[in-house]
Amino acid sequence: MAVSDAVVGNLTTIYVAVIAGIKAYGVVSGRSFGGFFVLLASTVVVCLILVLTLTWDVSRKATYAVTSRDDAEVHESCKGGICWHGVAVRSSASRVRFRLPEQLVSYGSS
Repeated sequence: MAVSDAVVGNLTTIYVAVIAGIKAYGVVSGRSFGGFFVLLASTVVVCLILVLTLTWDVSRKATYAVTSRDDAEVHESCKGGICWHGVAVRSSASRVRFRLPEQLVSYGSS
């Protein structure tokens, strides 16, 4: 699961936690923040968290795409006219072997 998916899934919880953090800071510092300021500040913080996680996920996927493209030549395997691009090492389908029954082989050699 991507980090941004986890953030979007818990957006309400994060939003309430940020509001509670702002209120707690107000109590500790002896200030009284108005409702509009708390709403605006918490919205800005949650949007900033969401943008940062989306940026993180996109940069990770871009890095993976660039590095996996370089490795694609290593994982390419062609046998019998069938080429497996990027799945030859991981997939059990690339290890399937077809054999003719012995009776058909003996008929063909006569």
